[in-house]
Amino acid sequence: MHMSRRAQDVLFVLLGVAGLVLKGQYSGAADEWVQSYGGNVAASFAVYFLAKRVTARSTLPHASAAALAFMAVQLFEVLDGFGFMENVYDRLDLAANTAGIALALALDVVVRRMGGGRSASAEGPSTG
Repeated sequence: MHMSRRAQDVLFVLLGVAGLVLKGQYSGAADEWVQSYGGNVAASFAVYFLAKRVTARSTLPHASAAALAFMAVQLFEVLDGFGFMENVYDRLDLAANTAGIALALALDVVVRRMGGGRSASAEGPSTG
């Protein structure tokens, strides 16, 4: 059974949101790192897959999604949550945001190469 790319993207957004919500429950070897930066990684991971839905019909959907996600999460960080969300600036958050997008992009490419998300009926042809 193959999922459409749209369904996979939604699943990965929910996975990122779950990571963001559940990071507070983690207690283990890297507890301080997970508490400080896990939310950035998880949120950026989710934002990549949201951005991918916006850029699905572009000629370079992966690159476009990565660029859009990168701009959104980094601007959120440096502009202190856009003034409407609480955010504590830490320069390592910028690296964690980048890591989350890189992880999402890598997973997206691997899933695509493995043949996941073959359903073209929901999106039309060539929507990487």
